[in-house]
Amino acid sequence: MIHVIQGDITKVTGFDAIVNPANNSLLGGGGLDGVIHRAAGPQLKTECRRLNGCETGDSKLTLGYELPCKYVIHSVGPVWMGGTAGEEKLLASCYSSAMKIAHSNGIRKIAFSSISTGEYGYPLDKAAKLALSTVSAFIAANPDSFDDICWVVADDLAYSAYSEAIENFVPPTEEEKKKPAKKTKSKGKKTDKTEKADNAEDEKITEEISDDIPELKAPKVPPVFTNAPYNKYHIDWLIEEVGNGNPHTYTCFYLAEKNSDFCQFSLWHKGKPVFINGRCYQTAIQYIMSEKALLFNDFNSYKKIMNESDPAICQKLGDSVENYDDAVWKNSYREILFNANIGKFLSDKTFANALLSTGDSVLLNANPNDDIYGTGIEKEELTDDHGELKIPPQNWHKEESDFQAKNELGFVLMAVRDHFS
Repeated sequence: MIHVIQGDITKVTGFDAIVNPANNSLLGGGGLDGVIHRAAGPQLKTECRRLNGCETGDSKLTLGYELPCKYVIHSVGPVWMGGTAGEEKLLASCYSSAMKIAHSNGIRKIAFSSISTGEYGYPLDKAAKLALSTVSAFIAANPDSFDDICWVVADDLAYSAYSEAIENFVPPTEEEKKKPAKKTKSKGKKTDKTEKADNAEDEKITEEISDDIPELKAPKVPPVFTNAPYNKYHIDWLIEEVGNGNPHTYTCFYLAEKNSDFCQFSLWHKGKPVFINGRCYQTAIQYIMSEKALLFNDFNSYKKIMNESDPAICQKLGDSVENYDDAVWKNSYREILFNANIGKFLSDKTFANALLSTGDSVLLNANPNDDIYGTGIEKEELTDDHGELKIPPQNWHKEESDFQAKNELGFVLMAVRDHFS
């Protein structure tokens, strides 16, 4: 009943449901999560949007749509933090919650992915053993409820880890199940003095940790905007605003250097470390390019990007990822760009304050070399000394190109500003 196969989980047949290693938004992301969403088609994301996200360690059910299975069980695994943040309990909860959903919906054949061992960094051997013991325990408690439980993994390393875990797994005997948990012996009664000393030491350690790690609020699930993810702002909106004579103030930014206006808005700016989904990034561009590499399953480039602090090199590595598909990237980059700046806002108070200080002005990325994330035009040409537009948005493009500039970074920053205003 329990086995492992090597292959593509989006193409395996004969299963009632596959288990997607999802993120908290359930809206798809990098790695296998994004692959499953693309294979299922846009209806999957539409259904996921109605689920209002999912807590780490929990699972939710949707239909499979264009996948060769009736259902998808989305399970949000923990990010590996060295084993000190309850990761084991959360990962076990992923598997048990997925099994509960399957059991309550009459799902008898399940294809699991290797939850949390990809981008989230959970050690493969530990994850395989924990997954097997949790699922086996659930099957033992619910006999005759399942016909086929399988892990579908993509590479040799994962296949070996799960094969070994299955081969070496020994279920506990009935006597072992009945044994009470061992109590640790106290090494002596603590006096008030020693107890106070211990508490003081704990407080000291907590203070030291707090100095290094900023207090982060959990990001909200972004709102949905048809044909303009997360926000009304896009180039067509601004063209219409200008054409209708609606008054606006404009704020330009471009360079990442500290002596330039609103340098914090640049994707290359090195401010405070950016924390997203439990991982630390030196710059927003490092996150964006790492997500790009994961989106196209280029794990070699992903490792290089994650080990590179120079934003220019991160950009270069991201621009040369293997298996790149322009249509897929164009459909994904705005969401990734938004998430990068949400993480930046929550991690870097200087950036957050600078962004909120712009009020309701239109933000323009005055990058003369970029007409995707910027306007393709320099600040001096874009606005006059009074901050009013000199060149209307329908004329934003490089001289050698007739492509309409998008100013994506500027518009996404406005979306993030609205999100926290």
